[in-house]
Amino acid sequence: MTVFCYKKIDPAIRLGERLRRQREALGLDISSASIHTHLAAKYITAIESGHFLELPKARGYRLAYIREYATSLGLSTLDCVDQFSREDGLEGTKQILPPRSIKWSPFVSITVFIRTFLMAGAALAFAGYLAWQVHGILVPPQLSVYTPSDGSIINQPTTIVEGQTEKEAQLTVNGQPVMVNDQGQFEATIDLSQGLNTIAIVATKKHGKTTTVTRHIVVRNSLTQVSLK
Repeated sequence: MTVFCYKKIDPAIRLGERLRRQREALGLDISSASIHTHLAAKYITAIESGHFLELPKARGYRLAYIREYATSLGLSTLDCVDQFSREDGLEGTKQILPPRSIKWSPFVSITVFIRTFLMAGAALAFAGYLAWQVHGILVPPQLSVYTPSDGSIINQPTTIVEGQTEKEAQLTVNGQPVMVNDQGQFEATIDLSQGLNTIAIVATKKHGKTTTVTRHIVVRNSLTQVSLK
């Protein structure tokens, strides 16, 4: 004959009741537990009474409160969080920063391209300007002397020095300043002496860089013969 035994099974204890019993077993009241856990007393009351909707709407905050309270009472955080989820403790929650999908838009793409292109162009222009400024400081001025030719032999006491340099440069011929026009061209008449003459044409930038061209001219008459060696 089969004998049936009946065993009384205690109903499952809800999370809030578990936490409340554990708190009371530790001799803590709501105020003490609030101070110990840094949780507001109203949230501890809501957790223990199962009124989870009274907790903050953010999912992360609710889970953090359960973990903190379970840890402070010496209970398993994993078990408590799992039971909290099964008891719909996360109902009505939302992410603090919900992920947003990035939608492709032709207009946005073109705008980004134009902005990037303009920024790159501005950067290149600035770099070019700096390079031009450095070049202007470090590189000596250009200087070309068209006349007279080096080693020329003439029979007159003057000669015309003609050439071109940079329009910002200061020009001297044998130490005497010579005007330069807007195209950088210059022309000067130089007195010469009998025999060998040395003409020094010097162009100087405002930063001090100079370029020098030297011409040697021989002045002779019918009675004097001078040769270059």
